[in-house]
Amino acid sequence: MDIEDFDAVFRGSEDGYDKDHVDSILSHQAYLGGKLFFQRLLELLKIKWRGIYPPATPSAVHDLHKRIISSETAVHNKQCLLYYILKDLSPTFKGDSDLATDFATAVHLEHKFWTFLEGIWALDNLAFDTAVGYLTHPAIIPTFPDEIMLALLIPRAPRGDPIESSAHVLPMAYYNCAKPPLVNENAKKEFVRYMADRSVTETFYWIRGRPDHERKHLLEILIEQALEPPIQRVENTMYKREDRAEELVSLPFGEEEEAWVERFLTEGKGRHFKGAADTVVMRRMATGRFADVGKEGGKKGKKIGAVNWEVLREGVRKGMGPRVEDGEAFMA
Repeated sequence: MDIEDFDAVFRGSEDGYDKDHVDSILSHQAYLGGKLFFQRLLELLKIKWRGIYPPATPSAVHDLHKRIISSETAVHNKQCLLYYILKDLSPTFKGDSDLATDFATAVHLEHKFWTFLEGIWALDNLAFDTAVGYLTHPAIIPTFPDEIMLALLIPRAPRGDPIESSAHVLPMAYYNCAKPPLVNENAKKEFVRYMADRSVTETFYWIRGRPDHERKHLLEILIEQALEPPIQRVENTMYKREDRAEELVSLPFGEEEEAWVERFLTEGKGRHFKGAADTVVMRRMATGRFADVGKEGGKKGKKIGAVNWEVLREGVRKGMGPRVEDGEAFMA
């Protein structure tokens, strides 16, 4: 097939972008943060798309086709872009066969490109389960991996999907198969929040494997998600705040990590979190720093369960005997 022949490619389907179709695409574009993955592909290949995708008129389809075939990119890239457009038009095509499939077969589109295009088309149409099935195929080379991860993470919270639903496992399935680098700050932050809502301990060990310059900030995100997650997020009702906080206190922090965490909870943004001071006290007790417990504690008279931190602190002070005097550790 000659892809430069508009009629051979579109076969009279160019009027398939009616107002409802265009509005639906624009809605999906807004939902995905203002840019579809097809639009990202066009930008990557240095093809201007603003004002012509989605094409609101048949003449806009002609313009889009012209821009694609005249671009300075490989033929297989042009075929991929045209295949995506034909996927858009296939549902309204009046022929006896599938418009996009016929085109892919005619140009001998490689399976790995075909698979990738199916994935991003599904992603752009918010069919996340289908998208992940294609985008984790071992034949494809991950493209836009961080952006795909963010697309899988961000919609989960405002949509209110049940935490045990398939939507909740998709980001981890994609991460395990595609291994996105997570250099995008938003993708990295949302992935830590997502992991922490599944397991504080696993998230902690994942953070330890990140570059040194990232770890302090990622630990702070973990602490926030454990103690006081943003109110607009869907909470895992099977993994309650109390369980996350208890797990946080029991983590095997190294000396540097311990200092980061305590400083964050006593001097940084974390000092405003619910239970921040009590978390510090519990952590000091867990690590045997009883002299520090004797000096500081949670809010006076506050009870958590059957524990009154003021009474506990006073008991620790008395138990320390001469080693704690007037709030200062004994020094020989």
